[in-house]
Amino acid sequence: MNYTGHEDLRAAVAALTNSMCDLRDTLNGLERQYRYDAPALTERLAGQTLRRINTLYLAAYQEALELDESFKD
Repeated sequence: MNYTGHEDLRAAVAALTNSMCDLRDTLNGLERQYRYDAPALTERLAGQTLRRINTLYLAAYQEALELDESFKD
């Protein structure tokens, strides 16, 4: 265990990555719902924006996961 004295930080990081995972699932679902080949222009544009958001969010999520993995039990 490499976080003795920092258990609150460890718990906060774990909670963060869990909530980020949930949001990533939501973003993936929205991407599937609003596709690039949707019949309505509004849905296609929403899908394009959601894909960009998801790409940017993935980078932040990966950093959070790396931080979470730095804690050894």
